[in-house]
Amino acid sequence: MSLLGESVALIAAFSWAFSTYLYKQFSHQLSAFELNVSKGVLASLLMLSVILVTQDMALPSQPQTWLWLIFSGVIGIAVGDSAYFAALKLLGPARTLVVESLAPMFVVLINYVFFSVNLSVQSYLAITLTTLGVVIALYPDDKHDVMPKSYLMGITFALTAAFCQALGMVLTKQAVSYGEYSTWWAALIRLLSGTVVIGMLIALLRHHSLLNALSLRGVSNKIWLVVAIFFGTFLGVWLQFIAVKFTDPAIAQTLFATSPLIVMTIAFCQGNRLTRSMVIGGLLAFSGVVLIFMPH
Repeated sequence: MSLLGESVALIAAFSWAFSTYLYKQFSHQLSAFELNVSKGVLASLLMLSVILVTQDMALPSQPQTWLWLIFSGVIGIAVGDSAYFAALKLLGPARTLVVESLAPMFVVLINYVFFSVNLSVQSYLAITLTTLGVVIALYPDDKHDVMPKSYLMGITFALTAAFCQALGMVLTKQAVSYGEYSTWWAALIRLLSGTVVIGMLIALLRHHSLLNALSLRGVSNKIWLVVAIFFGTFLGVWLQFIAVKFTDPAIAQTLFATSPLIVMTIAFCQGNRLTRSMVIGGLLAFSGVVLIFMPH
């Protein structure tokens, strides 16, 4: 039984965990829209460089493929990532990631309602265990450091991000059904679609600057932002497409959702304290991941 999709999804989770650790320091230096454009432009240039160096000409040949990838990019990257960065700024990483962990459940619902896709009982159990574990592990202990208005707005942004990322994964899976083509081209089309839409929106808004997004003016430690973009967007978007290509998007999204547990493990290795809920939630999530990789 091939577990390529599941294995790649876990690698993507490690990549996103590392980048999230870096991204959170830039959420107050650029607006959510500006940060989204910055990462999209730089990651797109890196992908285009890979395509030129490898002389990859395997573009999607079916119009349906282009449509699914473009829709996926607009919803998952333009709307979803912008909402994620906005939530990160208002709620901080802990609360944002708690809400984000609902994305696998959204994938299951979208797949069932719109595409009549059912999974095995084992897969549903694995998704439930992993999602529940992440929620328990990440549920913040402090409840009084966020203003009520900001809290409600932040939760709305985080829910929007979770739903849009889930829908983006489902739409990406639909694109896989139409012929064979390069994964780099697929990732580039998806990323550029979302980036162009956000760039056009920034150009129309007064409180955001396309120049700031492209020049990174006012951003300190630019090298670390580039590192975050390399791992979280350049590699992350490409790995996400490969994962969704070879496994169900609900399974892939569940494994992506383990990235905060990886961040937590890194923090523990650096000497930070783990709470009881972190340990219990981590063990539940780990059991769900193990169940995913067990033969059906």
